[in-house]
Amino acid sequence: MQRITLHIVYNMQPLDRQRTRDQIRSRLRDMIATGEFAPEQRLDEMGLAAAIGASRTPVREALIALEQEGLVQSRPNRGFSVAPLDESLVRQLYPILGALEGAAVELAGKGIEALVPRLSEINARLARETRRARRYELDREFHRTLTSACGNEKLLQLLEQHWNQARRVDGGQKRGMANFEGSCADHAAIVDAIASGNIA
Repeated sequence: MQRITLHIVYNMQPLDRQRTRDQIRSRLRDMIATGEFAPEQRLDEMGLAAAIGASRTPVREALIALEQEGLVQSRPNRGFSVAPLDESLVRQLYPILGALEGAAVELAGKGIEALVPRLSEINARLARETRRARRYELDREFHRTLTSACGNEKLLQLLEQHWNQARRVDGGQKRGMANFEGSCADHAAIVDAIASGNIA
């Protein structure tokens, strides 16, 4: 029996040929995180390579890297697909994110006080923002800035990896923040605590 292979056609802008596997991975990561690729959707390497304008090798390498991040899964003789989503993922992710952010702030110690003006400015922009997607982006910027002074690249990578998984389930880019006013108030309290030296 002759095996027929179907190649899926993707609607994507081709990449500049100078770009690397990491840039392919970044683009695919965003498409998965924002729901452009649905949970459990098959990811055809040849179709992706043609859409991106790259050879199959960097696409495969990018998919393997995304599998290590928990965004993609592979099965023998079936190739790659987007990792499934379920309720337990949400319950597992947010306590991890809270613990990692807390560890980053603790590692930064007094050095985090230098970030107070920047954190205040981001939160002020967030409080004025009316566009849902932009609110979500500013909230992420606040949290990235809050953890940026920890001096631990591995910890920051872990945070980014878990935030990318959380982006798939929180719907924030479409609906905005779940509790906009509450989050702005929490951010302000965090900034006040840091400014007064209360890092804990």
